Amino acid sequence: MAAGANPVVSRRSPVDYLQTFSRELIDTATDAWAGDADAALALPGRWTVTLTHDLASALTTAEPSVTWRVLPEVSSVEALLVDVPVWALGPTWDAEKPAIFLVENLEEGNVLHLGRSAIVPLSSATDSSQAKQIFARSAASQRRVPNCPEAASPKALTPTLRTGLRLVDLERAAWRRCATMSWVALSTKVEILRADGALVVEIFGLQRVTHRLERAVVEVDEYQARRAYEMWEWASAPDAVDQRLAVQQVASLYRDQPPWERSADVYEAAAAVFATLRRDAVSEVLLSRRSARTLALDIANRTTEQVVAAARVAIERSVASLLAIGGVIIAQTTKVLTDGQAQDLRILLFFFLIGLILWNAAVEGPPLSAPLDNLRKDLRTVADLLTDSERDEILRLESIVSARRTVFRIRLVVPAVYAVAALAALLVR
Repeated sequence: MAAGANPVVSRRSPVDYLQTFSRELIDTATDAWAGDADAALALPGRWTVTLTHDLASALTTAEPSVTWRVLPEVSSVEALLVDVPVWALGPTWDAEKPAIFLVENLEEGNVLHLGRSAIVPLSSATDSSQAKQIFARSAASQRRVPNCPEAASPKALTPTLRTGLRLVDLERAAWRRCATMSWVALSTKVEILRADGALVVEIFGLQRVTHRLERAVVEVDEYQARRAYEMWEWASAPDAVDQRLAVQQVASLYRDQPPWERSADVYEAAAAVFATLRRDAVSEVLLSRRSARTLALDIANRTTEQVVAAARVAIERSVASLLAIGGVIIAQTTKVLTDGQAQDLRILLFFFLIGLILWNAAVEGPPLSAPLDNLRKDLRTVADLLTDSERDEILRLESIVSARRTVFRIRLVVPAVYAVAALAALLVR
């Protein structure tokens, strides 16, 4: 029936009213079959009405941030988890929107929450409301499993809450699949054998080993599954550096036995290997930092020495030029040189000093600035383990800053001194 001024029949009855009712009731039956509810009720006999209600669609309309699914039995949920290949669980258990499964024959008090989904009784409004509040703002998984685009991430398959005993088997199945995807994500290479329903996992660390999962699911207990997931979380964290490498090195030692059967041991050993790797890495960073500082200070000291030498040479040249000007003046005054000869010597000395200015700017000056100018690029090569901030800290050392200032001053002062001497050679009489 549909809502309106009067209820109307939304779908025509399959009964042939012309053969069912007498001639006197044909008009009334025609009106009833046309949708007149009053005419239908006036007819003799008994009506049977079938109503179908899509609860999942109604819930999705009310809360569109969650995918709602209504299933008749727990076995229907198990089929979605157990009967689907582990590499294809993503669309159901790790989709863009979290999923809440409402099970009709599930008793109240039996609830199971996974990373991106929940299984709750249809009869419990409280459980479904709590699940909605938890998962409505849940973000989709960012750390997908390489080579398995349709797989669910281990986090999405991780049981986070269970109440009651009805869903224990489902929780165990979820843990096994969580452990499976954790090891798939930690492995070097994964091959999917769809025809055989199997996975081939390759781990390349200290040696290359290959393991075949016939049912594509690791058969481990909950403790080993939890440790496998914790190891994946540890190795896949946003700030992880060499954790995954450490896991692969340890796991590659398990040739005759699959490493997931000893996930706890692998995790502990990988943590120890990682600590050793980081200890060596820290030592390398400290050595690199010390070497970089030594290099920078050495360049600063050598540059300062070169600046002092350049200043000494400039002073000697300037003094020699002034003596030459004085000699010309004395020779011209004592009539040893004619005025024309003295003028020629002055012009010659002027151009000599101008040549020194150009020589200093093009040849002598650049080598003084080059070591400090190239120091930043050199640090990126010789101190590649340092961060940019650490390199900048080295470049801000007082010795480096002071050397830069000294080079800048000497490259301005020396040409200025030569220029003054050149003008003196022309103007001083």
